[in-house]
Amino acid sequence: MTTRTPLTACAGLPALPTARCGTITVPLDRGDLGAGTTSVAFALVPRTDQSRPSLGTIVPNPGGPGTSTIDLSGELFTTALAPILDRRDLLLIDPRGTGRSDPLSCPALATSDIVFEGIEAQRQAIGECGRQLGARSRYYGTAAVADDFDTVREALGFDRLDLLGISYGTYLMPVYAQRHPSHVRSVVLSGAYAVNEDPSEAVAATALRRAVTLVCERSRACAGRTVLKDLGALATRLRRSPTSVTVGYRGHTRRVVLDEWALAGAVSKIYSVAADRDAQLGLAKAAAAASRGKLEPIREIVRAHLIEQAKAANAGPRAVSIPQSWATTCHDYLRSFDFADGFAARRRDYDKHVARLDPKDFAPFSPAAWVTRDSFDTGACLRWPDDATARPPFGPRAHLPNVPVLVLSGDLDANTPTPAGRAAARQFPHAEVIEVPGAGHTPAQTPQGAKLTMDFIVKAGLKTGR
Repeated sequence: MTTRTPLTACAGLPALPTARCGTITVPLDRGDLGAGTTSVAFALVPRTDQSRPSLGTIVPNPGGPGTSTIDLSGELFTTALAPILDRRDLLLIDPRGTGRSDPLSCPALATSDIVFEGIEAQRQAIGECGRQLGARSRYYGTAAVADDFDTVREALGFDRLDLLGISYGTYLMPVYAQRHPSHVRSVVLSGAYAVNEDPSEAVAATALRRAVTLVCERSRACAGRTVLKDLGALATRLRRSPTSVTVGYRGHTRRVVLDEWALAGAVSKIYSVAADRDAQLGLAKAAAAASRGKLEPIREIVRAHLIEQAKAANAGPRAVSIPQSWATTCHDYLRSFDFADGFAARRRDYDKHVARLDPKDFAPFSPAAWVTRDSFDTGACLRWPDDATARPPFGPRAHLPNVPVLVLSGDLDANTPTPAGRAAARQFPHAEVIEVPGAGHTPAQTPQGAKLTMDFIVKAGLKTGR
């Protein structure tokens, strides 16, 4: 392998002893070179069998946005893909603004304190972060990230890539494929959603109801209809009469409002990550206890959820850049208001959208609680600065290359459920969708999903050649 850019031993990656690291300098805005530059870092893990030619280069992304690929997920990918990395190189790239690639930071989101506040305070902080970032806030869209990836590819002298997208990576990789089709050999999308569709509203609520029902049926430890009824009654109670939960974190004890919104966030999270049977059945038991007037089990679930959120916020920009996450989200994702409007007009349009939602589609929660939960808050960018360039990376009729594509969905995933995976598949001329039983979000993390991923990459190489 001959590269066109210098590579050196990677500092701070003891789990990847053979990796070689590099950085490239790229324009913040390829259409306006006067906007300045940023650096993009990457780590190349060479195939273990150097006696034979490479069979390809796998480029993964673990999701986010805002998540480091190199430091947080490099070891995970090398371990999960080890059976096929004898003949394939693994290229880890930190998207601009994350990890080792000039991570974004802003004072408004510099600590975990905002995690313990209400939704309006969180939106205020997100908007203030956008103002603190200033003009830079518009330069972190997915299209720019995809172009950075291609600059790294070219610098290393690779031709075609096997793309592996996890969660947000399933948004990024189709964007790369659309913008650089001749350099894609295959695509695997795990926990996928489409660029021009929002899976976080009724689709996710339907998936939650299905997942709760499946867990109860398979475990025979609960009745899905009863769990959903108990959760619905609790959501109504907390919507009308909020209570509180005490949370101890880093030596401080906080009293946090426990309302329907906080409950929706905690419940959603259980079915928006890798499937955890203990957590799923624990929720069923806590909902039953709440139906008898005992709220402490639910308080414990909400408490644990808030602490996990706080830990993520305190991970530091080298690991997780919350500002980069919102810069990408507010630039790319669909929204029901116009950034060109002032806040009052934005809020009016947003509230009209929520008011039109059918409550039956969102049970056991109200539409307002469900569509504003945690990082799925569809109004999170209401106070983001005006950005005339903000739009999805490509339109609904965009042409994506006719390459081998595999979409993996988990039947217990209420984050990017199977209908969202099918929508992601429809972006390509031909794509296979496989639903993995018992898997939650990002089923490639399961043994079955990992095997499906590796088998597909190998077969794609045989079909398309080197």
